[in-house]
Amino acid sequence: MHVIFKDVLKKAGLPPTRFTLHHLRHTFATLMLQQNKENVDLLTLQELLGHESITSTQVYILVEFEQKKKVIDYFRIF
Repeated sequence: MHVIFKDVLKKAGLPPTRFTLHHLRHTFATLMLQQNKENVDLLTLQELLGHESITSTQVYILVEFEQKKKVIDYFRIF
């Protein structure tokens, strides 16, 4: 799988050393929560990611919180 992923990156013109399968999983989880939070709960996301512990999945809540904080901080400037 790793070799196929790196080959796809090369064909897309992306540097294969810059991206990993972990980046892809992280992006998937982050987007699932950001764009479908009404329909995706942490237990479902945990199962989709194959995490044994819900603690591993809870990291993605922090990602969403940090993104919200950045947006709020940006508008505090005005």
